[in-house]
Amino acid sequence: MFPEPTMLLASSGSDISLGIALIIGLGVTGQWIAARLRIPSVLVLLTSGIVVGPVFGIVNPAEDIGPALFPAVSLAVGLLLFEGGLGLKLDRLQQGRQVVIRLVTLGALVTWIIGSFTISLLFDVSNTEAALIGAILVVSGPTVVIPLLQLAHPREPSASILRWEGIVIDPIGATLAIVMLDTLVNPSDPVQAAIDIAITLVAGTAVGVAGAGLALMGLHRHLIPDRLHNPMLLAIAVAAFAIANAIAPEAGLMATTAMGLALANQHRVPAEEITTFSEDLGYIILGTLFITLGALVDLEAITDVLPRVLVLLAVLVFVARPATVFVSTLGTDVPGPDRRFMSWMAPRGIVAAAVATVFSTDIEEQTGEPLEELVPIVFAVVILTVALYGLTAVPAARRTRVAKAKPLGLAIVSNHPVGMELADLLARNDVTVLLVAPDRRSQRQALERGILVYSSPLSDENLPLALEGLGIAEAVLITDDANLASLASYHLVNHLGRANVHHVAGDGPDLQLRNAFGAETFDSLTDGTAVLDVLPAHELTDDHAPLLVLADAAAAVLDTQRPTEGLVLAAYRGGRPPGT
Repeated sequence: MFPEPTMLLASSGSDISLGIALIIGLGVTGQWIAARLRIPSVLVLLTSGIVVGPVFGIVNPAEDIGPALFPAVSLAVGLLLFEGGLGLKLDRLQQGRQVVIRLVTLGALVTWIIGSFTISLLFDVSNTEAALIGAILVVSGPTVVIPLLQLAHPREPSASILRWEGIVIDPIGATLAIVMLDTLVNPSDPVQAAIDIAITLVAGTAVGVAGAGLALMGLHRHLIPDRLHNPMLLAIAVAAFAIANAIAPEAGLMATTAMGLALANQHRVPAEEITTFSEDLGYIILGTLFITLGALVDLEAITDVLPRVLVLLAVLVFVARPATVFVSTLGTDVPGPDRRFMSWMAPRGIVAAAVATVFSTDIEEQTGEPLEELVPIVFAVVILTVALYGLTAVPAARRTRVAKAKPLGLAIVSNHPVGMELADLLARNDVTVLLVAPDRRSQRQALERGILVYSSPLSDENLPLALEGLGIAEAVLITDDANLASLASYHLVNHLGRANVHHVAGDGPDLQLRNAFGAETFDSLTDGTAVLDVLPAHELTDDHAPLLVLADAAAAVLDTQRPTEGLVLAAYRGGRPPGT
């Protein structure tokens, strides 16, 4: 009697495994395609999810995974909030701290009131039901905001304010939605609702801070081996999420956010021991969540509410968001262009969709009557805002003039005078250069020549700030110091990408980097066999090994093909180039 059920279970398990594998594969592949095409990844992911879900029916997460789907989604979002919290430094939010507090409190209230009132006018729902849907639509979330910020590259304070808002608003919005659900199912007085909100936020914060304290104790006393730092932080974050949720519904999101914030802003453990929490997991979670969201879409239900949702969307985009930013920045010194850009950025993400689906089931189970409009309205708003802001974030940043200039500078890591000579050569050609020299004498000489120098340790958190602040896009290593080369390549690859870090070949370790000047080596550059020069592209000969084209924007730009015009930085073998 047993073989048949066993075969059935194996087949079912195999189908589920294939579905999960497809979701993860599409999640990662979609982000790669988006990076290659330089378009928002959320657009590719959401479209892919809809195609494999409701369009072709290849994946159905609700049936394949079952009741564990939305708890797993909630946990995944909690981990994204934890990772996002690790990047929220209070000392980097000097100008916009007050604005963030207003956005997630007073601003959230404005959005909720305007959204709820509009929903009650457009849809056949009660005021309480409209307030519940409006509360869910307060949620924004890092799953959409952070990828859009990475693409649009807004300046400060816009970037930090939007990042902070996107992370902190999730647990606050979810808590508000929980209270409204309880009011709908079990009507209670406003005082009790306020108490419920306070319990959720305080419980989540307390558990998160306790988790951070536990992690810090283990790291500070060296109780955790280095290889287990990331796994242990992940385990503690998951435990904090579960414990907080056991105390109060949806307090887990607040717990993981608070834990990340506490770890990011402490001073007992070196920052690099904490902030190295792997981003790889974050990319997998992000891709998986949006493929899952797309696969859950009910196209027919969304089509039925679409005309009214478009009106709701217009109110949220052109009325609610500008009003929210206005009251949140009133009386502050946030520049006008930043206010205008922030007024245009309010996408909704996976948290809103997940909460809507879970609440829809809860309402039907507890009242016996479904709130049929809940899921289609929220899903439609999520899809439309993702599409709208995904397509307009970059143009909006440029139009409001808050977009950072494209990074086009060059970092030079060298322990030899040839590195300084190269920096001086590029600086004379108006290229932004940052010299990374290990000794004080070289640093002093570079400063005397007017060359910018990075003098802090390469492992210091000032390195990414210096690279970003100066607009450094490429780096070249000219050194025979194996330790310096290994350390510099490790940190520069993390910040610039392996394709943008080059080195001059030598006898040291194989760094798996691109050769800077073809076959030229450290010895040939330092003993005079080959020299570096900037010359017009039409004067290049077979004896030249070009590396960079100096563009009209007065910056160094990598050119993978042999250039035909412009000035070129190249190594020349055979003595000084003609005419020099």
